[in-house]
Amino acid sequence: MYQRILPLLFLLFPFISFSQTRDYSNWIDLAVDNSNKWMQIAPGKLGPNALPVPLMDYARVGSENKIGTGVHYHYMAGDTAVNSFFSFYWNIAPGRAAIEIWGQPSETFRTTNAVRDDRQIYLDDTGWITQVGDLLVSTYVQVVKEKKWIPGISINYTLKTTTGDNLQGRYTDADMNYFYLAMGKSFYFNRGILDEIRIAGLLGFYVWQINKVQMTQDEGPVFEGGLQFRKKTFNLYTEFGGYTCWDPYKAIYKANGIDQEQGFNDPLILRTRIEKTSKHFDFNMEYQTGFRDYFYQTFRFGVIYHFKANTLF
Repeated sequence: MYQRILPLLFLLFPFISFSQTRDYSNWIDLAVDNSNKWMQIAPGKLGPNALPVPLMDYARVGSENKIGTGVHYHYMAGDTAVNSFFSFYWNIAPGRAAIEIWGQPSETFRTTNAVRDDRQIYLDDTGWITQVGDLLVSTYVQVVKEKKWIPGISINYTLKTTTGDNLQGRYTDADMNYFYLAMGKSFYFNRGILDEIRIAGLLGFYVWQINKVQMTQDEGPVFEGGLQFRKKTFNLYTEFGGYTCWDPYKAIYKANGIDQEQGFNDPLILRTRIEKTSKHFDFNMEYQTGFRDYFYQTFRFGVIYHFKANTLF
């Protein structure tokens, strides 16, 4: 008898282990026929690190190399995540051009079945999961150096690799690129509460690949503004912006008789960051919240080691 049952269990084991128990009969197919065909590749339907709003560089390409690390905590109802962070900022030509390699080496998260149903994620909630995150590469070029009456102007091009997968709805597992032009101007004070106020903004284009064969990408303008307040070695940054895209999924939902007003691909966020600088180490704390299509409350803690280009100390 055991000789008959054991082979049967062996054949059924993959289906028992990886199937899910929820009812997905009313889910809308969004892609080719696989376990991710219901998933919407959009910032409002994925994890907090999938399609990030660009970080402000304040139109400054520095003269030092930087190595940064940190931990980020994200929370929304039904979804909690903690990820590690790493970045390496390398000056190719100090003050003129730099390359930054950055991303999330790991992300540990738990997503409830209620959120999985809303996002049409096939796999069940099985508790806390740890996965590898995405790796991004950014290039910075100082086009115009800031002068007395002239603002600084820089350009940025960023591309994302596909190291993070989307089986659990955390990452896109597909290409993403953005390009922007940034402009910034500082105002200095000899006396008073502040030593410097810097005003900056960026405008560019954001594009990523979706999982629908007939419509291979989503795209639209990216925009952001920021203020920096400095007093000696303390900095306070406030940034507001996001991107808005044309949303190919609306057409898919409409074809299935659903009038989807919200496309979940127009994130708008507010960041506030406090930074303490020193000779070689900077320490920072940041809070980020979303007003549209970013549903997480995010807290970031980090440390940066910086040193002159071509030297270690």
